[in-house]
Amino acid sequence: MTTCPALSSGDAFLSSLLRHIDCQAQVVGSAGYQSLADPGSFVSLALTGLLTLFVALFGIRLMMGETPSVRHGLTAIIKIGVVLTLAGSWPAYKIVVYDLVIYGPEQITTAVASPAGLSGTSGDVALIARLQTADSAIIRLTNLGTGREPAATLPSSGGGQQRFPIADDPAFGWARIIFLTGAIAAFAVVRLTAGVLLALAPLFAGLLLFDLARGLLIGWARALVFTLLASVATALVLSVELALLEPWLAHVIRMRQAATLAPSAPVELLVLSLGFAIALAGALAILLRLSFMTHLPEFRLPMAWRGPAFTPAVLPSFHNPASTPAPLTDRPSAPTPTSRALVVADALRASQRREQAQTALMGSTASSALPGRPAPPGAPLTLPGEGQAVRRTKPRQSLAAALRDRRS
Repeated sequence: MTTCPALSSGDAFLSSLLRHIDCQAQVVGSAGYQSLADPGSFVSLALTGLLTLFVALFGIRLMMGETPSVRHGLTAIIKIGVVLTLAGSWPAYKIVVYDLVIYGPEQITTAVASPAGLSGTSGDVALIARLQTADSAIIRLTNLGTGREPAATLPSSGGGQQRFPIADDPAFGWARIIFLTGAIAAFAVVRLTAGVLLALAPLFAGLLLFDLARGLLIGWARALVFTLLASVATALVLSVELALLEPWLAHVIRMRQAATLAPSAPVELLVLSLGFAIALAGALAILLRLSFMTHLPEFRLPMAWRGPAFTPAVLPSFHNPASTPAPLTDRPSAPTPTSRALVVADALRASQRREQAQTALMGSTASSALPGRPAPPGAPLTLPGEGQAVRRTKPRQSLAAALRDRRS
């Protein structure tokens, strides 16, 4: 079992505490995962039951006659592969997830900070050493003081008396407290949260199989993304703070060693510590909102992989074009019917339109051939509109009625 460094007091307090927090985060993430992913653990047994239930439900759907599409089949295979990788394979999980969350922020910080001229950010070890050096300089400046009496006043440039509402010792004390609290709290929240989330991966992996619990797994992944981004933001904000604080502390300490008064040092140190603590908290809040408020699109396969959609054939029409509705290509585009009932209804409507057009054509031809109403030569043949009824010019007479008329 890995032994983390013990906590020290005095000049090594901050560095020993940050190294201990980082070590505990790594141990919790690795050892906790391997303990939960052990084949004899209750989490592993529960995961086996979830996989069995998922495969059984998929088989029942096949037995009931439901044929899965390419999308559903491939999605099911991907789900099982991701679950087995997250919950049962430590080598794969370590490379894909663990190393990315634990060691990825250090590499990203180095790549961003080096071009910006922020020296000493080539890893967490260098950053922790710089923080400890700055804390030691604050302690030294506190011991040196400002060189003035607690109740003394200094002449201002305008001839009046310059007063200081905050005493030197409380200002120095609160400045160091805020500096230590901001660095330790941000580091502990980010690193320890990452370690706990990495250890609980086998517990959240099985939730991917079912849609009802998939939101918990997405929340776990979003929290991991937040810890990664927050680690980078914490290192960069602390590096910028140290880039300002280190030369300022060196300058004030040289002034005090030369017996020069530094009456503004306590307030300035307090403002620097408080301002960057608030900036660090704001950066973490923004990243938290970014990680949990961004909408994730649903995974969908390309249209070509889902198979061709069924498109009903367009039946030909033989009636008059003047009474024909506008072709489908001239109408506004409508969604393709996917229901079989809609396809059958469209076919019936097309059949009725053809029958009505043929009936209208036959009625118009018979009317023009009646005696006394010859059609003029060269006159175009006019057809009644679609749906218009054709009237008979002569009443219908049956064969029995004709024989009866002859006998009479």
